[in-house]
Order: sequence, then structure tokens, then C-alpha cells
Amino acid sequence: MHPNSFPISSLLAPFFLLFALIRVPTTLCVDDLRYSNCSTIIRCGSLANIGYPFWGMNRASYCGQPGFELKCEDGVGKITMSQNTLRILDVNPDQQILKVAREDYWDGYCPRELINTTINFNHFDYGPGLRNLTLFYGCYLPSTSVFIFLTNCTINGAIMDVSYATRSVLGDPRPEVCHGSVIVPIYETAAQDLEVNPLTVNDSLKGGFELQWKVNDDQCRNCRESDGVCGYNQTTNSFICFCRNHTSETTCSPTQVQRLQREIFIKS
Repeated sequence: MHPNSFPISSLLAPFFLLFALIRVPTTLCVDDLRYSNCSTIIRCGSLANIGYPFWGMNRASYCGQPGFELKCEDGVGKITMSQNTLRILDVNPDQQILKVAREDYWDGYCPRELINTTINFNHFDYGPGLRNLTLFYGCYLPSTSVFIFLTNCTINGAIMDVSYATRSVLGDPRPEVCHGSVIVPIYETAAQDLEVNPLTVNDSLKGGFELQWKVNDDQCRNCRESDGVCGYNQTTNSFICFCRNHTSETTCSPTQVQRLQREIFIKS
């Protein structure tokens, strides 16, 4: 062998080492399946960009919190709370506000069943600026300006008088003299209109009301800012941050492999 020559393997050794270092991060940084799944957003009709804490449709249950499942029916987003199905009119993630309307009152004030409005107070509160609209069915009401009469309804084959009040009054009709009554929240401005114009009752019901969801947004914000995706740990019933190749209870801090990859990239 010539004294100034080197084996070809010695010349290629540094390149093999560099190739190995570059490939290690690529192999270990495969996206976590939960990270990929929860990176998707919900779209339904005119509703878009709906993410955590909501889940449903294309988002798995671990992508959101219990009580926040959404469904899409004929291009309409809906959420169920107790016996109520609520039609979603709008979502404001920044203020954590969900604008909804009673599905059974969407086409008028004659539903199939008389069910009071019920929400999940573990996850939601009523928004500000609302007033209760009370609809009375089949009641013997006194002749007073407090109760405003509407046209009759046929419910389960029974024809009954319908009236409403937008304010609580002493001596509201007792259950024993009524077939039933239902309370539906409406906006204060809609209630004021109803006091002078009964023709707007359907518009008032369609206008819906606001709910504010109660979720620690700081957790999710910190997770997102660290390039993570917000989710829910169904084992511990707590928040979890899905990262590209691992999970965290808080944020996605750079791993040792990611730091090595970054150093190699900078040096190159």
C-alpha cells in the first residue's frame, strides 16, 4: 500500500456518521396518531374551525372533554344536554361562547313534548343579557296584560291554548291548572320586542341564546404555543398535550433528539 493512501472505508466513515445522525431524528419524529387526529378541526355547514374542547365527527373523543360532543345533521351542528338538543348557531373560541337555539323550537312554539331548557352546568353557564321566555300550554289564565296569547297548538293530538310571559309574576299559573309550561332563554332585546309584538315570538326563539363554556384556556394556549395539540386524558380525566412524538401534561418541550437535530442543522 502506498504510504500516502488511505482505505476507502476510512474516507467514507465521516459521511456514514453524518448520515446516521441525520436519519435518527427523522425516524423518531413520526407524528403521534393522537397528535394527527386532534390536529383536525370540525366543520359542519357554516360552522368551521371548531377544535378543543369540542370533539365528534372527525375528531376522536380524546381530542375534547366529556360533555362537548358535537354532531352534524344535514349541515347543522348540534349538541345534546340532558333532554335538550341544541342547534349551534355560532362558536366564538376566543371568548369561549357557544350560541345555540332549541332544536324543538326552531320551526315554531308547538313542540312534540314540553321539556324545560336544561344545560350542563358542570361545563357551561348562561351568557349575559338573557331573559326567560315562559310559554304556557293549556292553562286557565286570568285576563291580564302580563300574559300574551298566541294561536293554539296541537301537541300529541291535543289542542290547547298557548300564551307567554317575558317576566316572572306573582301567581304564575300552577301546574295543576296547566297542561304544562316551558322556559326558554332569549336575548333581552328579543324579550322587549315580544312585550309589544307577539308576532316576533318565532324570531325570538330562533335567535337563540349564549352559553359560556368553563374550560381552563391557559392550559390549551400554552400547549398550542409549544407546537402541541390539546386533548383529554381519559384515564386520569385531565388535560393532556399531544406532541408530535410524545405526550405531556403541560407543554411540548424540545426532546434531546430534537435539540441534536437542531444543532446539526445549524452547523450545516
